[in-house]
Amino acid sequence: MLFNPERRIFLYAVSILVGTIVGVGIFGIPFSFAKAGFLSGILFLVFVGFLSLAVNLIFGEVVLRTKEIHQFTGYAKIYLGKGAKILASFAWFLSIYGALLAYIIISGNFLFNIFISQFYENPLIYSIWFFIFVSLAVLAGLKTIVRFELFMVFFFILVVFLVFILGIPKIELQNLTTLFNQEFWFLPYGILLFAYAGFSAIPIQREVLKSKTGVLKKAILWGSLIPAVLYLIFTISIVGISGEATSPDVVSGLTDFFDYRIIFLVSIFGILAITTSFLALAFALVETFRLDYGFKRFNAWALTCFIPFFLFLFGVRNFIEVISLAGALAIGVEGVILVAMYKKAKKLGNREPEYSLNFHPWLLNMIMILFAIGAVYAILF
Repeated sequence: MLFNPERRIFLYAVSILVGTIVGVGIFGIPFSFAKAGFLSGILFLVFVGFLSLAVNLIFGEVVLRTKEIHQFTGYAKIYLGKGAKILASFAWFLSIYGALLAYIIISGNFLFNIFISQFYENPLIYSIWFFIFVSLAVLAGLKTIVRFELFMVFFFILVVFLVFILGIPKIELQNLTTLFNQEFWFLPYGILLFAYAGFSAIPIQREVLKSKTGVLKKAILWGSLIPAVLYLIFTISIVGISGEATSPDVVSGLTDFFDYRIIFLVSIFGILAITTSFLALAFALVETFRLDYGFKRFNAWALTCFIPFFLFLFGVRNFIEVISLAGALAIGVEGVILVAMYKKAKKLGNREPEYSLNFHPWLLNMIMILFAIGAVYAILF
């Protein structure tokens, strides 16, 4: 039964990861596929999906091999030393602040479409109201967040399938047959890394599960696979309908194909998706400041929420550039550090984990190389 306490706790844990992963990145995926070619995009979707699943499971084992609960930077210091913590902190803050900034940027467009400018003519004002709501929700704490996440995850799964079902008659197969565009072939990589990123939720999953950490691996698997299915269905729907007219925020490119009801539905999905991710990522960053740096809770909250907000106010508002940089560079660096951390945790961990992975050393080295290449490529090109 859904309301069985153990099952409910498991669903909370899964929803925290799904809600962290499925955020604003989903709206960059169709645009990147339309630019790179659909086959190129699908290959990246599968490849980065498996890469992200491996990273999530790796971090899950690191978390379970450590008695104390930390966040990414805290584990980096424990297993790799102070120098690694500094590098990890740079990547960690860049990735999360980049994500929070991206959510604030695009929230105004979604709210503008929902209210059809009844209150304000400028989406920027809606972004400010979005920030006020989510920042206060983060201040409310973890218990409020996990309940909100579970409801929202079910809701936006429903919306994705509704968009797909209602959009089937409008899908043009020729929009899905552009296989490869040499100029933009690599564009999906950084955006998908950003869209799949969610390992910051895994220590929170452990907190939610409490004494039931034996099901953490299962919660990570489900929490990682559900977003991949949603991304595939959503992207086929959007690119199949709008083709080359696919826009970075998705909604603008659909206005010529759907009436307001569908635009409203997609915008509702968008605001729910970015709200769940903002809450989960912001709480993870609050915990980083609190557990790994010793800040008091209110100060940690203020540092978490107001830095991306001030960047937004000062004009940093290019959605695609923000998520591409945060994806390929920041998450690429995090991936390298995380695998190195995992190797050390296998030897130095002070707790017997509920599961133990058996990745061959060459596979771990290959994962590190792939993350490093992606980060370098993002900087250069």
